[in-house]
Amino acid sequence: MLQEDFIYVENVFTKKQCKELINEFNKRKKEAIKEQCTNASNNLLTISNFTRVALTPKTKSFDLVHDATKHMTKQWVKYLKKIDSTHSFELEKNLNFVHMYRLMCYEKGGWIHPHIDWGDFTHASCTILLNDNYEGGEFSFFNGKHNVQMKAGQAMIFPANIYWVHEVKEIKKGKRYSTNCFILSLPVEKQEHLCSIASNFKNTKGNDFSLKD
Repeated sequence: MLQEDFIYVENVFTKKQCKELINEFNKRKKEAIKEQCTNASNNLLTISNFTRVALTPKTKSFDLVHDATKHMTKQWVKYLKKIDSTHSFELEKNLNFVHMYRLMCYEKGGWIHPHIDWGDFTHASCTILLNDNYEGGEFSFFNGKHNVQMKAGQAMIFPANIYWVHEVKEIKKGKRYSTNCFILSLPVEKQEHLCSIASNFKNTKGNDFSLKD
């Protein structure tokens, strides 16, 4: 079985729903910001040149994406159980919360460098493509070793860990619109609390032996 077999893709939005989400981004374009994360190729903090706006809870757009994400999460677990190559029951117990619902736009020349979505409590990433009338912009895994061609309205969910390096290639023509989020076992505020507690034990020794001695 290949690593890419753990990727699940399904249609979730109609053309009308895609258009509504694209229109929301364009209406709120002045709010759009860029973001940065570590480049998996050189370990440098890198700014990507796409822009994003956060979806507002209890709005039509938010509920639309939230419902699609819930659906994709359930379908992914069913798929993983079917291929019988993971501890899907344990995974299912930990897909409980979502972080950062956002609308994204990659204009001509836009891209995101190779990176990971990994975190101590982050187990999956879900992205939904809202249009396909552009050139370039392929969703690529493992430093270009596996590309996924998606159509407008399709969602993709995949594991979020240090092995799942992915990127969006440069847009050659047009604009690429999408929405994405991260699926967690604990809400972010709880994670921050646990991490602060864990930091107090960094220098203690018990039955676990450091690899950095």
